[in-house]
Amino acid sequence: MYDTGFGSIWQDDFPDGSLKDDYLTIRGSLIKADEPKAAVNIAGMSDEQARTVISQICSLSQAVAYLLGKESNSER
Repeated sequence: MYDTGFGSIWQDDFPDGSLKDDYLTIRGSLIKADEPKAAVNIAGMSDEQARTVISQICSLSQAVAYLLGKESNSER
């Protein structure tokens, strides 16, 4: 579980497959066994590492929005 400040995100919020895998990859970049505080790990990232994680977050966000829009359209 990761608390975003807007609410908590759990790995079980994602269906099995690429969305869950992408979430776990991002979470693994932000939360480490030796340092569970994401803010500390983010502060220690190089600019390139931060760009990579930001890109991963944006891609996951787009994929979730697409899936939710697709599901919403199929309900009409």
